[in-house]
Amino acid sequence: MMTRFCTVNRQNIFIATCLLLLFLVGPARSLAHDEWYRGLDLESVLADSSLVLVGRVTDVSETKIGVGGKGERSLLQYKFEPVLVLKGVFSRESLLLTSDDLGTQRFTQQFSDAAPIEVGQLRLLMLGRSFAGYAMRREVLSFDQAIPRLSSPNDELLATVNILLAVNHDLDRAKKVALLLDGLRKQKGAAAIPLLVAVDRRSLLAAQTPGAVESIAPHLSDASPAVREQAAKTLYALLKADYLEQAKFRVGAAHLLAASIANPDASFAPRVAAFEALGVAGPQALQDSAVKAQLGLNALATFAEQGARLHAIGGLKVSGESRAVLTLLNQVPLDAPSELQYGAEWAAARLDPSAGVKEVTLRIKKKYDAGLPVVTEIDLLGNLPSTEATPALVDVAKLPLNHDERQAFVSACKKVASAPLVPALATMLVPAQQDIWWIAVDALVKIDTDDAAKALQPHLVQETNLQRKIEIAAFLGRHGIRDGYPYAIEHMSEPYLREEAIAALAAIREPRAMGDLRKILETSNDVAWNSAAVRALGTLGASDLAPRFLEMAQDTANPLGSSALIALGDLHEAKAMEIVRAGFASRDPERLAASARAAGKLCALPGVNADDVRDRLAALLADRGASQPARLAALNSLVELKDRRVDGALALAVRDAGLENSELLNKIEEQLCKRSVRLTLP
Repeated sequence: MMTRFCTVNRQNIFIATCLLLLFLVGPARSLAHDEWYRGLDLESVLADSSLVLVGRVTDVSETKIGVGGKGERSLLQYKFEPVLVLKGVFSRESLLLTSDDLGTQRFTQQFSDAAPIEVGQLRLLMLGRSFAGYAMRREVLSFDQAIPRLSSPNDELLATVNILLAVNHDLDRAKKVALLLDGLRKQKGAAAIPLLVAVDRRSLLAAQTPGAVESIAPHLSDASPAVREQAAKTLYALLKADYLEQAKFRVGAAHLLAASIANPDASFAPRVAAFEALGVAGPQALQDSAVKAQLGLNALATFAEQGARLHAIGGLKVSGESRAVLTLLNQVPLDAPSELQYGAEWAAARLDPSAGVKEVTLRIKKKYDAGLPVVTEIDLLGNLPSTEATPALVDVAKLPLNHDERQAFVSACKKVASAPLVPALATMLVPAQQDIWWIAVDALVKIDTDDAAKALQPHLVQETNLQRKIEIAAFLGRHGIRDGYPYAIEHMSEPYLREEAIAALAAIREPRAMGDLRKILETSNDVAWNSAAVRALGTLGASDLAPRFLEMAQDTANPLGSSALIALGDLHEAKAMEIVRAGFASRDPERLAASARAAGKLCALPGVNADDVRDRLAALLADRGASQPARLAALNSLVELKDRRVDGALALAVRDAGLENSELLNKIEEQLCKRSVRLTLP
């Protein structure tokens, strides 16, 4: 017994000493303060620019303009001599731009340390179009990022610009990644950051591209803290996107991150980013002794590093550390920086869920009694499994929370989505607090129980956003509450509300809906209303109208044909299959999308031989020239059919550069993750 007491006591003394050092040692000054290129992102601005050139400043003049009779403002005019045109055409000897064109005065007001444009400087100009000619419109982190200053006409940043212009030109996302990784093997220093950022936004592809880690590795040991930080952030994105959980990839990345953390440089930001990446490397990372060596509880120079390391310990579920972490958490002051508190609380809850959540709950009470905010703890609970988080959130709801805490609470409830949280969420439905209201509504919809619907029912009329009102109406309808029927049927003709309104009508199942819709179809001369009525009647199962819908769908000139085809799919009318086959050859995007939607229902019918149609669905999903609505319909149909063809089509579609920044690409990547599709990439 005495031996155990002495062991625990020595452990406590060690942790207390670490904490004391942590509070006493302040972060040293870092060169990172001077690194204007931190987070530099050039890809999108280069894509949007009409003219990209290197210009030497040959003259700067100032004109004073009187304003309001009592004040004045300055208008600066800059004269640039073109040195190198990288994109576009410029055929004159000089380029004249004002401070209004470049936004320099706006930047000077926004960034107090902005260096002025002076004669003799070389600047990289990335200009879009304005009503008068050229101008710069983009939002940036600093003045120097908006108009980068170059050291010479051979500045390394220009090589990066050329790489990114080639990336923008390529239509294959996998080849874009290959170009970027090749560039990273050649570039170093500040010039590597835009390439790392561009790889980050294609992390799912990069994670499966051979040599990705090796291309990023040198930048983890760069002399610049900003470069090391961005390299760690990019590895974080790749590790998060590695749904195949590739052991070799993860172990290799973790080893490099551990080496980066061991760098004795004074700047802490790269180590924080490396710890964050290490925390998502998975259990394979713990096979490396270098990784384990960085996950001890010795004192670090900053709260941010300590918090990030604790978060990594929790993320990796490092064995044997639960007691030490709980002891440390007990010794962390209630008003310590949030990153340190969150890291300790996260590690405690992950390593020993029962004791950890109990300690976090107790800490919430202590902080609340002390008059301190508990947002950090509520956020933490939202990231824990439902079984652990729900009881603690129920207890939190009993406290009179302020606005920020209420917002954190509903956000946590949305993540946890547990039935016992419904009564507490009902108290958060205050129309005057829209930021809280919307999240609380989403949480109730996600919980999706009869009690959740009853809690939301009295507030349907208070929702001012029409689209969300109809979505709520559909949710209530699924639980037998028909209050939203008027909103759904009154707005189903509006194109931007049609899908939501028809889904709501299908969920509500109002007895009089069939009669109302038939009346609209018989008496209305409006295409929008008739089209919506056809769709809704098909959804509600008006099978007696199938012959009429077949007639509409067969007539390619009928404006109701596409809606009729979707309705026939909903009615499971096998006779429509030939119309669907013909629809895949249509040049009308709406009819093509309707054929893809109907195919998902008709191909599933017993006795229907439609392998050719399934092939067409897969080809449509992969077709770069097809409209996104049609491709989305094809994806939904293939998933609904559980067809094996979808894997190959997804692997092709994810490479389409035309889908970047689209909802369709998000859905494609989501399906790739769910189905664990292995990609074949260059």
